[in-house]
Amino acid sequence: MNLEQMYAFCLADPVFFDVPQRIGDEAERWTPPQVGDATVVQDDADVWVRVFFGRPLPNQGWKIHVSADVPAAQEVLDRAAAVCTAHRVAFKYLRSGRLLSAFNSKYAHRGSSGKFIAVYPADEAELKTLLDDLTDALDGQQGPYILSDLRWSERSPVFLRYGAFAALWADDGGDAPVLAIVRPDGTPVADPRTAAFTPPRWAPMPGFVRERIERFSVISRVDLPYEIVRPLHFSNGGGVYLAKDTGTGDLVVLKEARPLAGLDARGLDAVARLRHEHRMLTALAGTGLVPRVLGYETHWEHDFLVQEYIDGDALAKAGVRRLPLVRPGATPQTYAEYTDWALAVLDKVAAAVAAVHRAGVVFGDLHPNNVIVRPDDTVTFIDLEAAHPIGEERTGLLGAPGFAAPAHVTGTDIDAYGLAALRLDQFIPLTALSSPDPAKPGQLARWAHELFPLPAGYAHEAAAAMAAIAGTTAPAPPGPGAVAGDWEENRAGLVAALTACATPGRDDRLFPNDPDGAREGGGTNLSNGAAGVLYALHATGQAVDPAWTDWLVAAALRDIDRAPVGLFNGACGVATVLDLLGRHEEATGILGRALDRAGGPTSLGLLTGLPGAGLTALGFHARRGDGGHLDQALRIADRVAQRLGAALDDPVGRDPGAGLTTGAAGAALFLVRLHERTGEPGWLDLAERALRRDLARCVDVEGSLQVDDGWRSVLYLGTGSTGIGLALAAFLEHRTGEGLAEALDSIRLAARGQFTVFPGLLDGRAGLLYFLTAAGHGAEDDAALQGHRRDVWRHAVPHGDGLAFPGRHLVRLSMDLATGSAGVLLAMDGAHRRTDHLLPLLGGPAPATAARSLPDRSRSGETPTAGRR
Repeated sequence: MNLEQMYAFCLADPVFFDVPQRIGDEAERWTPPQVGDATVVQDDADVWVRVFFGRPLPNQGWKIHVSADVPAAQEVLDRAAAVCTAHRVAFKYLRSGRLLSAFNSKYAHRGSSGKFIAVYPADEAELKTLLDDLTDALDGQQGPYILSDLRWSERSPVFLRYGAFAALWADDGGDAPVLAIVRPDGTPVADPRTAAFTPPRWAPMPGFVRERIERFSVISRVDLPYEIVRPLHFSNGGGVYLAKDTGTGDLVVLKEARPLAGLDARGLDAVARLRHEHRMLTALAGTGLVPRVLGYETHWEHDFLVQEYIDGDALAKAGVRRLPLVRPGATPQTYAEYTDWALAVLDKVAAAVAAVHRAGVVFGDLHPNNVIVRPDDTVTFIDLEAAHPIGEERTGLLGAPGFAAPAHVTGTDIDAYGLAALRLDQFIPLTALSSPDPAKPGQLARWAHELFPLPAGYAHEAAAAMAAIAGTTAPAPPGPGAVAGDWEENRAGLVAALTACATPGRDDRLFPNDPDGAREGGGTNLSNGAAGVLYALHATGQAVDPAWTDWLVAAALRDIDRAPVGLFNGACGVATVLDLLGRHEEATGILGRALDRAGGPTSLGLLTGLPGAGLTALGFHARRGDGGHLDQALRIADRVAQRLGAALDDPVGRDPGAGLTTGAAGAALFLVRLHERTGEPGWLDLAERALRRDLARCVDVEGSLQVDDGWRSVLYLGTGSTGIGLALAAFLEHRTGEGLAEALDSIRLAARGQFTVFPGLLDGRAGLLYFLTAAGHGAEDDAALQGHRRDVWRHAVPHGDGLAFPGRHLVRLSMDLATGSAGVLLAMDGAHRRTDHLLPLLGGPAPATAARSLPDRSRSGETPTAGRR
């Protein structure tokens, strides 16, 4: 999930991710329309208000959507409701103007954006009548185009698509149930909700719909005099494309804007912003610091700004390619060379900002992805949507987390704040942490001076400038960390923050988590749900409130038929935790129902796939000695073998992923554990094939092995090379293989890296800490382990009376196992005790019976650089 997709989960709470349903919009809700004797269902847990007239409806069919311009939405609602009431047809509408704006914002999901009202006709005849009557009732009204739908008329914002009327969940060849529609032969398939009108080929097609499709394909044709080379970026407001001028052959950049879509905080749409950006580019044309404008065109309903293509890399990419923090074996000379390069580029950025100001303009959105570094290291600014003349009000765009000045800052101070953040971030790319913790820039500045040969006071001056402009407390002067607490103190802080955040009164989640936790089963599972937090508390010897366990049982039973089957993101992980917490009867029931559905999963990873179910069965066998659970594991292993054989016959590039949670390494770990129970060498043969499958996805990064993810190399526990290394280390305890020991050494080198963007267990430093605790070897790994134990606290921020960690993209706090505080607690406690805390989850013995203690190595203390204020 990228940052834009997470936007909706940042609206309801300034501290934690939360579902959009919990936005405080009471003052902005619509006046209920007149609907006669209809039944109206309005639940604060639902963004929709639903209106029923007691008529039965089919489960699927052609449904109508109405969009609206926010200022006219109440009138649109009243008129549409009158039509539906006259025909006694069920409909629903978004409950407030705030939600309508949010769901049509620049950062909204493109597949569902624009939908304000949904209407459910009973049959084709009623569909046609409603389309015509709604078109007449809404004649002259405007609304954003709904990308997933077909527009019915140019006269009104009425659209239609074929899809589900009622929520039907079904397995669709994947690992988790999906919202489904049913083919004519009775087979359920996913209900597509994409940003394009793609009705199923088998859907009944009324003649009037077919005629509209044919007519619309003509009137909506966009004949650009450019050949699209590739899309560069999509947002709800439109796309950005690299294109070729068909006349000259020159590369250009096309920036597209859709009318009434992609709203910003001031309600301006993408077209208004694109025209504004055109004016700003024109105003700065004489500076040579922005792309040349080559044209501004309108095709069909969309506006296109044509710009010069700038050869080079975004500063974010150019910097991370050189950053010694992420380069294994970086030397003092490497740090010095990078420092010289970064300081020179930052000086050019500062000079460019000054030139923009002399031209009378505030850039407004200065961050590393909006600065292009050309091959000769000169710089160009792109994306001027937030630019505005000095003295005018700043725009309604949010700006990049960590670089955007607080809302009260105006004028050139906006750019001064962004420039100071850029100076800090170019050495320690964690500036986004300043949002949850305003004191963080001062702490990061100290770290920058510890690692890089910077001019005296350079990073401290940048941090102080951010504080002065924002009006926050000035950062502490150079010195040791803000708190020199030991592990016991910091563990108490973690536990205090975790337990204080419990919300047993909610039925969708027990602890604040990652946005993935909002998906079905996400409130209960190991990765993002209650099971992961309760397991972390239990495994580290902390008290678990019985009411929390009761909550997990009730929620798991409620969602069991819709939850995925697997370990980290499914019912098997929940069953394991409940068994470890002593709720054996409920755990057995949940596991049985999950394994009854284990024919559904097909993937080889541990999120939702088959191997996770197999490891769960092995774990139950280890704790209970029940041969039936071993038999279950063997049956699952046969399916894993079949799936693995099919995957090995595919080209490497077609495999969905690599690593422990999404790749074949999860299968390898399961097969090794099965060999340990049965002694059958054939399982090791299969495990080796699985490992080599994932190792083939790795690339050499200066002697270290990391997963090639297309646009980056990944070393994390979930989808990176250390997850492969965990399975590889387990395999090598039983058998050697050509090049495998060397591969593990190269993965250990990757795990010694000094820097991670995120702190979490599955995608950050806590995972490297756990890997080196479980599979490290020798003095170099010991030293790296101690470094991770120290540096993980650099991500910590104060929360209440304790400490907490940010989740995805560092913009909100998370308490879950995969991305947040629970995962850090588990990894840190395991490192401190020299114990493999994940073993009971990965098919091994329970801690109470045979916890695996690891060899004792150096136990140097941790000195956190983040602490309470």
